[in-house]
Amino acid sequence: MKRLFTAILLVTLVTLPTVAQQMFIDKGSDNIETIELANLKQITFDGINVKVEQTDGYTTSATMSEISRIYFSGVTSIYDIRPGSHDLVSYITHDAVAINAPAGSKIHIYSITGVPVLSTRLQHEGETIGIANLPQGVYIIKADEKTAKIVKR
Repeated sequence: MKRLFTAILLVTLVTLPTVAQQMFIDKGSDNIETIELANLKQITFDGINVKVEQTDGYTTSATMSEISRIYFSGVTSIYDIRPGSHDLVSYITHDAVAINAPAGSKIHIYSITGVPVLSTRLQHEGETIGIANLPQGVYIIKADEKTAKIVKR
């Protein structure tokens, strides 16, 4: 049980910090501890105990039986990503991305953490947008009701 809990928590911590702002430890009976992920130093397991250390020196611990769930919350600038929007991007190169959207569409590009990195309005349908100044990584493009994920290599 401890190994399964540890594995789930580690996978969650690796994948969620990009969007999560806080970690909540629910101990039941309206006893929920909030931990700012920016202040999280480490989580350790010692037998049946979970110990959470923060960068400010604050430490909390609980037994596994006390914890009913651990969950994460946060806000990014990306809302309502809809699957099936793969037709939004015609092609991508290391310095440009072609957008399949009507002229006048407002285009927003977000980092994987949800931070807006580029906003523009298309002058004509199928316009190419320059991304040469963006570092390599994963980005979300949003145009009207469509969204797409791109990987700049």
